[in-house]
Amino acid sequence: MTNFKQTTHSSSSAKATAVTTEATGPQLDRKAGLPRDGTWASEIMTLAIGIGAVASIIGVIARYNESALPDWPYDITLNALIALLATIANATMSVTLSTGLSQSKWIRFRQAATPLSDMEDFDEASRGSWGAVKLLATAKGGVLGSFGAIVAIIGLALGPFAQQIATYKIRNVESDAGAIVPRALNYTGALPGNSSTGFVPILPLKAAVYNGLFAENNRPAASLSFTCQSGNCAWEPFESLAICHECTDISSLVTRYCPPELGLVPNASSCGWQVPQGAHLNTSSDVFGMTSFIPSAYGDMTHATLIRIVFMGTEAHDKPDELNPWAKLCSLQACVNTLSSSVVNGTLEENITHTVLNGSMVDMSSPDQDSDYGVYISGDSGDPYLLGMGALLSIRGWFSAIFTNGSATRTTTDFIRSITDPDRAVVVNLTVGISSGETFFDTDILTAFYWNYYEYADGLDMLMSDLAVSMTTAVRGFKGAVPVNGKSISIESYVHVRWGFAVLPIAVVVLTLVFLLGSMVMTHSSGAGLWKSSALVSLFHGLDEGTREIFDAKDNLVEKKKQAKKVRVQLYINDRDETLLGTEQSY
Repeated sequence: MTNFKQTTHSSSSAKATAVTTEATGPQLDRKAGLPRDGTWASEIMTLAIGIGAVASIIGVIARYNESALPDWPYDITLNALIALLATIANATMSVTLSTGLSQSKWIRFRQAATPLSDMEDFDEASRGSWGAVKLLATAKGGVLGSFGAIVAIIGLALGPFAQQIATYKIRNVESDAGAIVPRALNYTGALPGNSSTGFVPILPLKAAVYNGLFAENNRPAASLSFTCQSGNCAWEPFESLAICHECTDISSLVTRYCPPELGLVPNASSCGWQVPQGAHLNTSSDVFGMTSFIPSAYGDMTHATLIRIVFMGTEAHDKPDELNPWAKLCSLQACVNTLSSSVVNGTLEENITHTVLNGSMVDMSSPDQDSDYGVYISGDSGDPYLLGMGALLSIRGWFSAIFTNGSATRTTTDFIRSITDPDRAVVVNLTVGISSGETFFDTDILTAFYWNYYEYADGLDMLMSDLAVSMTTAVRGFKGAVPVNGKSISIESYVHVRWGFAVLPIAVVVLTLVFLLGSMVMTHSSGAGLWKSSALVSLFHGLDEGTREIFDAKDNLVEKKKQAKKVRVQLYINDRDETLLGTEQSY
């Protein structure tokens, strides 16, 4: 402006009389030179603390990213530290934003004539987020004020976003300690005894055989000793001496069998069934039979064979009382198994991935005192595994005693005859759910196989497998076993950083810094006083007299506020070097 009006007031008139005088350079100097009080030191310091707090959040989460949860004293958690740093950042940056918004008010009124009511809007914006929203919505803050309001609003999300940066996941952690399972290099357990072979098995092996035959718990290896401290472990595949089973269906070889004593024209009801392997059912009332074969000293079977059993029957397992002859040949023999072992939730699980057998035939009918008749098997690794001769003979001798031939008979007349015939040993009366009538058995072991045959689709193979696994467990628990170290797998909670959520906290501190720098630059360039949020400024540098008279006619605050929306004022320096807010007519 090149002209301004200097207003004086007479004592006799209530209205102001405008006196126009010329003003050139000196007046512009006064308008550009408002007194400046204070510094930006406190805002710079608080912002530096806020930046440091956000930087600390980033540093801490970067330090523990993909690491196990930190174990700090006094149960302090990572989330608690992040929350504390976010609170510090919010508190310190709010000081800078509040001061900057308050200062933008003076900048605004210094730069241009502005509705007087905007003074209150700026004050509300500097005191809270709702005021910042109102200032932004009404677009009264100018460039600097609106920018500060935006930063203040965005800053509300700093705490929640900081909490979302670090999340917690779980993973499996492997350890080389605390995972041990045994494998057998040899088995020589046997005692001298009065048996057909001169040796008897040790008690743990006998217990394993009975457990495999009668426990029916689907866990024949439950007694195997292992160590897994975490409850979940895994081992690389390893070899071990074992007992293997094999079953082959020979039903196609079944033919009719009639005892020779019946003559050339036998009674059909007195005839049974037979297979070339030497097993037969004597009569039509024999619905199930077991015939065992123990390897002889002449080497009629492979040297590793412990027993061979032929099972025969006249009914399918799911169709009792319907004629359907069948036969199955099963065997047990020493072998070397490659095992894939793991412990899941405290339960050992093992799968056989490969088996090596010894198919050699050995004649021991004329033993050589200098020869070792043990069963040697070389695994794929090249290591030799041994089933000692004493152990081999002890098992064969005992099996010949307990796996005696027998049959299951399902007739009432046979029942009457059996209990009166001292030469026939009937030990069990068992009725399987799917069969009709009463069934009687010669031995307990026969009963076990009969039960499995009718109860399960592949019951004979299942029971032979349980027997083999249970015996293998005993072999691996003997003194010829060595430990195999594995990996102990434990569940660990770890820190996973979602860096996308770090963008907002970083953006807030950067924008706050930009806002502070903008406030400093515009304060200097506009010539506004560095009054910030001081309440005394309004008292020291209030409205000039002419502007006050505009509001004197209004009786209450509501009317004055309405009038303030219509009156546009600006900071200026009058001819007495007083900094005041006045209308255009005042300067």
